[in-house]
Amino acid sequence: YLRPVFYFFTVATTGSIVGRVGPKEGFAVVTVFNAKDTAYALPDKEGYFKVRGIKEGTYSVFVNASNGYADVTLNNVVVTPPKETSVGVITLHK
Repeated sequence: YLRPVFYFFTVATTGSIVGRVGPKEGFAVVTVFNAKDTAYALPDKEGYFKVRGIKEGTYSVFVNASNGYADVTLNNVVVTPPKETSVGVITLHK
């Protein structure tokens, strides 16, 4: 059985990963993960996303696209609290 888990964090002790995904017709879902943690984000209408509460470590960022666009994976994204790590603009292609 699945049970919901709430994870509380403080900005001073965790990092974040930010970026932008486009075009918006790709209806992307962003997944940030490593061997221990997984977090998700839905980009806003301009394609910007921010995943907060990330512990220090190296992560992969997987962009699950739809509508005929190919998925994208960025590896070795290093998060160092309390900094914000930018992955820049991720452009989806058909």
